Amino acid sequence: MTELAEGGLARRAGTSSAPSPAVAPPPGNPRFPLFDSLRGIAVLFLIAFHVSGATGYINKATLGDASAVLGYLAPILFFVISGFLLYRPYVAARAAGRPRPSSARYARRRVLRIVPAYWTALTVLAIFPGVVGAFSGDWWRYYGFLQLYSHRTLGGGIPVAWTLCVEVAFYVSLPLWAMAVRRLGARRGSRGWLPTELLPIAAAALVGIVIQVLAARRVVSDLVGDSILGHSVWLALGMALAVASVAFEHGQLAPRWVRPVVDHPGVCWLLGAACFAGLVAVLHPGGFLHIIAALRTEQPIPRTLGAIALTAVLTASVVLPAIFGERAGGLPRRFLAAAPVAWIGLISYGIYLWHLPVVELLALPRDPGHFSASGLGLAGKIHHATTPIIFVLSLAVTAVVAALSYYLVELPFLRRKEG
Repeated sequence: MTELAEGGLARRAGTSSAPSPAVAPPPGNPRFPLFDSLRGIAVLFLIAFHVSGATGYINKATLGDASAVLGYLAPILFFVISGFLLYRPYVAARAAGRPRPSSARYARRRVLRIVPAYWTALTVLAIFPGVVGAFSGDWWRYYGFLQLYSHRTLGGGIPVAWTLCVEVAFYVSLPLWAMAVRRLGARRGSRGWLPTELLPIAAAALVGIVIQVLAARRVVSDLVGDSILGHSVWLALGMALAVASVAFEHGQLAPRWVRPVVDHPGVCWLLGAACFAGLVAVLHPGGFLHIIAALRTEQPIPRTLGAIALTAVLTASVVLPAIFGERAGGLPRRFLAAAPVAWIGLISYGIYLWHLPVVELLALPRDPGHFSASGLGLAGKIHHATTPIIFVLSLAVTAVVAALSYYLVELPFLRRKEG
């Protein structure tokens, strides 16, 4: 086990140059640098999805379906990342017999990470291009991370911020969850911490699966399906991976289970590619997509047990090489370690917040459902390679805006996370 750990299980923060405050873990906890690029991949998926919707490419068979799957996977990848990175300090503290992390410090870090950039983007976008709802009587829903809970506000403001509503609900509930699990396992002592962690997580995942299936059958509302209840399956997956990471560190996960991931990360990603193909097949030949609006932000994959299973395996396959053996080599890790991908991950929050208005302003002549300003309408003016050209333009413009957001708005607050 020592050899694997030294090969790059989880390097402690500060072993090389200090990381950006945007991605620095809580003091005393390991940093997983390849996760930065996982965020970058997720926002690239989002841009591809929304560009495909704006150009109509999403209605094409196979490749259009692939774009839809990317849009479906992007928020799920973010949820798994959050579940892993935010829960791991709680698990590590419990496994080591330490007091749980400070709730006040945790809350301070979460607020400074999420709120300033979001409020700034929402306010600026409400002024231009005039996003719907932010300055209406429902302003408190948009600024309070509550737009997900009403059909009236779900598509207003920054439409993709419905995922932030899920994230904030998770942020609020996580310390309570950790406290309950710690009390539940108090009688078992430190040796019994692993089953006490995994059983509640399995229950949370089961709840998420049931809610998603019920939402697919219209037994419960789509708003419930898209809430933390429906997405608890993905958050639970990230939390389970956090438990596995800590268990390996403490010698309670046999190295033979980790060695294949360390030595063969490419196999993990090939498995993920196979699951991706399976999800695309769910939509083939594309007829399903003709019934959804071009830029609709809801997830277009049917909520079935098969789709959920494929998604879980795909997401875990993508994430595992970034957890175990981060410096052990392999093409996936070399890609995740590439500076451009890591930088996109660094500014990914800004890209997430700003990309959809940028895509619409570039591609569409006007989108009164989202904002009042008129766009350039490039989707109707470019006749060759429309989707790739608008994707590159959207990424370039969004990256500039996101970099300004990061260096001028986010970073000054992030430097105060531990202050």
